[in-house]
Amino acid sequence: MPKQLLASLLKQALHYNTSDIHIHPFKSGSLIRMRIAGKLYPFKTLSKEEAEKLILFLKFQSGLDIGEKRLPQSGSFEDQIHHEKIALRVSTLPDVSSSESLVLRLFRFNQFIPFLKSSLFPSESSNILKCCHNHTGLFLFSGSTGSGKSSSMYGLAKLFLSQKLQSIVTIEDPVEHLNEAFLQIAVNEKAGLTYSKLIRAVLRHDPDILIVGEIRDQETAEIVIRAALTGHLVLSTVHADSLSGVLTRLLEFGLPKNHLTQALLGISHQVLKQLYCPFCGENCSLFCTHLTEKRTVLYEHATQHETLLSLFSGENCTDGLSIEKQIQKGKCYGFF
Repeated sequence: MPKQLLASLLKQALHYNTSDIHIHPFKSGSLIRMRIAGKLYPFKTLSKEEAEKLILFLKFQSGLDIGEKRLPQSGSFEDQIHHEKIALRVSTLPDVSSSESLVLRLFRFNQFIPFLKSSLFPSESSNILKCCHNHTGLFLFSGSTGSGKSSSMYGLAKLFLSQKLQSIVTIEDPVEHLNEAFLQIAVNEKAGLTYSKLIRAVLRHDPDILIVGEIRDQETAEIVIRAALTGHLVLSTVHADSLSGVLTRLLEFGLPKNHLTQALLGISHQVLKQLYCPFCGENCSLFCTHLTEKRTVLYEHATQHETLLSLFSGENCTDGLSIEKQIQKGKCYGFF
């Protein structure tokens, strides 16, 4: 039964702290693969019939069209495994043989690393905290997919909440980290609840801190800037490969440079770096329990107004240590 098969896969996925489950089709069936600490591992082979039933079940659970196999689809749903509530984001793609490939992204609500403990170099995360503490404006987190941008935003907001009672509203697609202390709203484009419409509504809801899952388009970018200029602390993410890339992306949205310089508190770029295991070496075994965390976040940031202006003018600069220098420092200490 697909329900029991999914429950079994999710139990294993949670045990190994898996971020994604892949259902990869081949001629006679499908291969289940799991992404653990950034690496993809083969896990289980399913017959063609088993794979089709599992994919149909997942599409039904996430509100997708179960009869449509020719077009990509995406959706989400929630499940509970061993009293742990998790969110699952579903993405399907058709392949050339008319089969479907499916990827499940897992979001664990109660697996949370405090912001100041998320990096081996806490001075970098402390500078981000100082930049945003008791200030209004926009702070942007950037990095590649799966680099922990959303976790960083939530960690920072949770830290502010522990210091002072505040109204924190999040707008996401989907909600990745459930927290009852926050007012959390899920984007639903089918119902007309887009990022831009929700931000307009939330600004009338007296928030102290607004978390916007991602700046995807010009309309969202403009409203986020407006919110930052009207006395709110706004945290959001942008897909970019460097600090200067963040500003380039914002300018591509057609935002005036003077609005950006007024609204921006700072920007950060982050990567997840694999830690060196003294027992396994560079390739730490899936079953090794020596390291409680096998990866760490490395932040580089621009939190000074002068540094932001230099980035706008095309200079490659950062406040604090760059990610490259942090890696060099980590190698000296034996972390990498």
